[in-house]
Amino acid sequence: MLEEIRSHREKDYAGAAIRGQHMQLGFLDHALMISRMHFMVEMACKKSGAAVALEAWCQGGEIAGQKADVPKVRSSKQSGQLFWQEVAETERLPVEPDALFTLRFTGRAEGQQLSHFCHDADRGSMVMTDMLKKFRGYYHFIKEQQKHREAFGVHPIRAVLVETTDQARGKRLMELVGHPLVAGPGKRAGLIWLSISPLFTDPTVGFSLSHYLDQPEAILEPIWAPPDQSLHAPSDAENSNSAPSQASPRLTNSGAQL
Repeated sequence: MLEEIRSHREKDYAGAAIRGQHMQLGFLDHALMISRMHFMVEMACKKSGAAVALEAWCQGGEIAGQKADVPKVRSSKQSGQLFWQEVAETERLPVEPDALFTLRFTGRAEGQQLSHFCHDADRGSMVMTDMLKKFRGYYHFIKEQQKHREAFGVHPIRAVLVETTDQARGKRLMELVGHPLVAGPGKRAGLIWLSISPLFTDPTVGFSLSHYLDQPEAILEPIWAPPDQSLHAPSDAENSNSAPSQASPRLTNSGAQL
């Protein structure tokens, strides 16, 4: 941790702002999104009256370096339309959440109190094809192969909580999550839930403070949406633990999604 702090100090972010070095500032913005999430979770737990506790929080090198072997995707044109198809070959996709944390819900029965979450801070700079790869990596790593058991030492992963920049970006990412090459449509609550930064950064009505400072407990409220656009809270009941289906390679019309 001390090495990381020293590295951040040497980056001279103030100078980068003056010089207009946006890539360097982008890294800082990303780090601040993760820190804000950590702050909100901690403060929400403190304000819960011991109903929820932050059992563990990991980020950075502790959870870096994971990969998933995923079927390769090839594109082809049929009747003038572009299609994407999984083939027999595989490729290795990185699976590196920005944070992994565990909440303890003390009102639940013994043995059912812990819920594990991944967090992914999306600044909106990654193109949709790369986001599709990221979501496919998460889905295969956690749902299809359950590699998180050995890699992170937790099970099950309740959800991957993705915070993105705005509603338009969130809608496009929802379409990707529901893409047949990721989870496909109709997957109940699903694995990947999305929310948008303005819910945290905009001021509360009647107050000058940003919402995350005034009401950090909002992070535990039903503000997270899977592709079906239903709203969920981290305390919601677990997803189905049914075994992965042995589906045949999927063929899908890419349309303009990518």
